[in-house]
Amino acid sequence: MSLHKNDYPILEYDTGSKAIIMPGHSSDFHFPERAVMLFMETEVEDYALENDCEIIGQFVSVTKLFPVYKAIHNGVELALCQAPLGGAAATQIMEQLIAGGVKKIVAAGCCGALVADEEGDFYIPVSALRQEGTSYHYLPPSREVSLNANAVHTIARVLHDRGFRCKTCKTWTTDGFYRETKEMVAYRKAEGCSVVEMECASLAACAEFRGVVFGQLLFTADSLANIGSHDTRNWGDRFFALAMDAAMDAAAAV
Repeated sequence: MSLHKNDYPILEYDTGSKAIIMPGHSSDFHFPERAVMLFMETEVEDYALENDCEIIGQFVSVTKLFPVYKAIHNGVELALCQAPLGGAAATQIMEQLIAGGVKKIVAAGCCGALVADEEGDFYIPVSALRQEGTSYHYLPPSREVSLNANAVHTIARVLHDRGFRCKTCKTWTTDGFYRETKEMVAYRKAEGCSVVEMECASLAACAEFRGVVFGQLLFTADSLANIGSHDTRNWGDRFFALAMDAAMDAAAAV
C-alpha cells in the first residue's frame, strides 16, 4: 500500500506519483527548460514590458492570473513568472511549470533575518527546515529538505561574479507568519537557521519529488535577529531588481 497513515494527518504520506488532478490537466503550455520564479510583482511586469517579452502561458487562480513570459537572457531562453506568497500557492505554479517542460528552476525573493546582517544581504539555502504543510505531501516526514548542490554552486558563483556578499545557510520555512514567537525564533536560531521565509521547503520538496533541479536566492528584508523585537527596516525594497537579475543569470547558467 502506498498510503502511510499516522495519528497526525500532516505526517501521512502517499508514495504514489499519480493524483486524481495532475498539473497541466487544463493547459497545453510548452515552456523553456529553465525558469525563474520571482516573489515580486512590479519588477517582473516592468522587465516584461521593457523587453517586449512574449506571454507563453497563463496560470489561473481564484484571485488573479499569473502570466508566464519568455525571456532571452545571456542568450538563453527562460520562462519568467511571478510567484505567489506561501508554499502551497508557489508550489502549484512550480507544478505547472514542470508539467510544461521546465527542468531547472531558480527562485528569488526576500526573507527575514535571524542573524545580525545588513538589509539586502544575500543567502543561498542548502537546506530548509520544514515547518509548513506542503512539503509533507511530496516527501516522507523529515526535519529538513536539501537543495540541489549544483544550483547552490551556480547561484553562489553568479553572486560572487557580480561582487555581492553571500552566504550559504539553513532557512526556516514556516506557513505561520504571525506565529513566529520569541521562543520559536530562539529555537530556530539555536538549531542553525539564519533566515526565515515561507516557500523554500515546499518548493525544494516538490522539485525533488518531480526530479527537477531547484535553487533559491534570498535577500534579507526585515529582521528578527534581536529576539523579541521586529525591525521592518525597509522591507528590502532596494534589492528586488538586483535579485531578479542575479536569479536570471543563475537560471541561464545552471
